[in-house]
Amino acid sequence: MLVLVLHLLILIWMFTRTRIFFAASVPRWVLPLILVLKVLGGYAIARYYLNTYQGGDIHGYLADTKAFHDLFQSSPAAFFSIVFGYYDHDPATLAFLSKLNIWFDSGYGNQYNDARTVIRFHALLSMVSANNEWVHLIWSNVLSMLGMLALLRFFYSREGRESAIPWAALFIFFLPNVFIWTSAILKEPLLVFAMGMTLRYFQLWNQQRRAGYFAIMVFFVLCFLLVKSFWLLAFLPGLLAWYLFPRMKNAVRTITLAYACLTALLLLGGLFIPAINVPELLFGQQRNMWRFAVYMHSGSLVHPVSFAPDPLSFLKHLPEAFAYGMFQPWPWQLAHWYYFPLFLENLIFPCLLIPAVLRYRKNSTPACPETVLAFIAGAVIVVVSAYTTPVIGSLIRYRMPGLVLMLLALFRYLLPAEQRRETTEHLEA
Repeated sequence: MLVLVLHLLILIWMFTRTRIFFAASVPRWVLPLILVLKVLGGYAIARYYLNTYQGGDIHGYLADTKAFHDLFQSSPAAFFSIVFGYYDHDPATLAFLSKLNIWFDSGYGNQYNDARTVIRFHALLSMVSANNEWVHLIWSNVLSMLGMLALLRFFYSREGRESAIPWAALFIFFLPNVFIWTSAILKEPLLVFAMGMTLRYFQLWNQQRRAGYFAIMVFFVLCFLLVKSFWLLAFLPGLLAWYLFPRMKNAVRTITLAYACLTALLLLGGLFIPAINVPELLFGQQRNMWRFAVYMHSGSLVHPVSFAPDPLSFLKHLPEAFAYGMFQPWPWQLAHWYYFPLFLENLIFPCLLIPAVLRYRKNSTPACPETVLAFIAGAVIVVVSAYTTPVIGSLIRYRMPGLVLMLLALFRYLLPAEQRRETTEHLEA
């Protein structure tokens, strides 16, 4: 209990004495309240997983964290060697690793395993947490909140100046998909943290070209690589275009062209280089996930996107894949009535997209690079998730970062011009 109190005191200091959790136009009490709700929600989700699935990933991470905590107390040298990846495959180390629940779960080998990144983070945290579950829940949610605030600043800052964040934009914390996956001890809090910080510090560096911003950006890019390296690839064409044309006049045309050119290069190059053959890679991953879902008797298995592993079929099924990824689950696919908010969440996207398209066609209101980059990268994440994932529960989870990016981009675009001026005036005042 004393350890928990000490961590709470650190949080109070962060909220009251620093600007880490500061958001212009948002009262100081709002963000602490959101954190409290997320932590309580994360605890409730963990209990639900324990009762429904006899633990699941959440309790697997907690069990592995406890194993590392015990290892730290008995052999600090072995603890640090495993956490930082510099260990020999001696019998004692292999025996320790064989007892872990999540360490080997991805099947991608030592070169990529985002589960290990989560375990390593919580293992390091266990040195000062006394293995208290509440402490791990708190700091997992702190990271997810910092990442989401970085995303909000990414959308609502101009030329290095932080504009006021509209209250309505905070809805993103309470989307069912976002709240579920970013409130518990899972991969998503670290993913949102790395994604938000990478985009925010790229924005700052691209606008001001300061060495300090560049160094911080590189650090968060490395964090991104350790969590979900393949999602980082979804941002590269847009980031490259924005770097080459920081003052672009037509962000929609420039960034869309960058994504189209890279897609064409990948599809053509994949015909000669198997390692970059995107349709074959996605098709193979879909087959693997289908077989695994059948083997595990998944209760939410659905028919996958029916595409062939060739460029023409891949392009032909893009609209189907986007709809497949964005609008499931349908009401008849819900296992329980309390999953219904996940269906309602699907309706938010068309409710924002339709007025955004009408506004663009009527007034040709220019979109800033941030909104275009985020929207297209989010769509890429949704499409890749749809092509590879024939399980509704997993699909909802994997598309989450893409959904966040697209909804925030649309909301930012629809912000009235008068309110944009008000946010700038609020800052200057």
